[in-house]
Amino acid sequence: MRGLGWIGVVLGTVGCEVTDPCQEYVDYICACHDGEEGYDCEELRQTYADPDAELQNQCELDRTALEREDRENGVSCTD
Repeated sequence: MRGLGWIGVVLGTVGCEVTDPCQEYVDYICACHDGEEGYDCEELRQTYADPDAELQNQCELDRTALEREDRENGVSCTD
């Protein structure tokens, strides 16, 4: 019976996707703004390569703000 418990734990974690807000932020910028003044994909990738929890929170806030600004300015892109 104990073996069935471990199977449940393993199967329960298979569907969990770990997200990285900084990676999502960089992906968004690279898809929508690469080459624009102030946006450098390679520099951003290096800057956000190993973010701590505080930086991940900031990335989430920055991405949300940039997406909102883009919508307000009629900028549309797909990633």
